[in-house]
Amino acid sequence: MIDLMPTDAKSKLREIRIVKAFIIFALVLSLLILYIEYQKYGHINWKFVFIASICVIYDFDLNNKIKELKVQIKSY
Repeated sequence: MIDLMPTDAKSKLREIRIVKAFIIFALVLSLLILYIEYQKYGHINWKFVFIASICVIYDFDLNNKIKELKVQIKSY
């Protein structure tokens, strides 16, 4: 059986980094869509502003978790 939940700190760190990469991709994509929409139609689509702000907040939270996991790894 494949264990989908990571058990040790290094596996959790790897999982968080993968999630962080997707969050950064979503942030860049939503900012690109915002720029294109503003250039094409001259107004801002607030759904993408919301998505971008949620990505920034979640990315900040993931940075804090990465710092905690690095401290745990160094303490072993």
